[in-house]
Amino acid sequence: MAKIAIIDDNKDQSSTVRKNIVIALNDIESNLEVITSVPFKDPNSYFDFIEQNEVCVIILDEKLNDQANDESGPVAYKGSELVSFLRQRLPDFPIFALTVFSNDEDLNHKFDQYEDIISREDFYKNSAKYVPKFRRAAKNYLKENIDAVSEFNDLAKMIAGGNTDSDLLKRLQALQIKLDLPFAGFDDRNSWLNAYEEQIQSLDSLNAIIKSKLK
Repeated sequence: MAKIAIIDDNKDQSSTVRKNIVIALNDIESNLEVITSVPFKDPNSYFDFIEQNEVCVIILDEKLNDQANDESGPVAYKGSELVSFLRQRLPDFPIFALTVFSNDEDLNHKFDQYEDIISREDFYKNSAKYVPKFRRAAKNYLKENIDAVSEFNDLAKMIAGGNTDSDLLKRLQALQIKLDLPFAGFDDRNSWLNAYEEQIQSLDSLNAIIKSKLK
C-alpha cells in the first residue's frame, strides 16, 4: 500500500501528526497508509526506506537534530539540509515541511524544494485543509510514475526491436535517471537485450502495481 511517511525526531509529536492525518484521510476515503520514522543517521538510508515501504509522500520536521533516539545522539542535519540531499536523486518526489519553525531562515531559503512549508500550529487547527494536499501530491506522483514507467517500457521494446535512434536512447537514459533504474550500456546490442528482457517484464509488473495504488 502506498504510504505517507512522517520523519521527526520527536516520537510523540510524529504520533500526533499521524493521528490527525489518518482521521482526515478517513474523511476523504483515501487508501493511503501513514507511517512514522525517526531520522536516519545516514541520509542515504532514506532511499531504501522509500522503496521498501512504498512511500509516495514525505513530511519532514525542520529540527530533526534536536533529540537523540539512540546512544549515538541526534542526527547531524536539519530538515532543510535533508531536502537538498534527497532532491539530488528525487527531484519530483513530494516533500512537505511541517514545523513550529515555519519562519526559519534556512528553511524558507529552501522553499522551492518543498511542496509546501506548513506551520504545525496551523496544521493542528485545520488538518482537513492540508491533508488533501498530501493526498493529491501522492496521486499525482504515482500517476506520473505510471506514465514514466509506461514510456520507458515502450522505448525499451522499440530499441530491443532494432530501433537505435539517438533521441530514443537519450530519452530512455533520462527516464532511467527519473525512475532511478540501473544503467546498461548500449554499445553491445546483444548484452543490452539480455539485460533489458527481464527489466521490461518487471516494469510491466511495476506499472500494474502503481495503477492499483491509484484506485
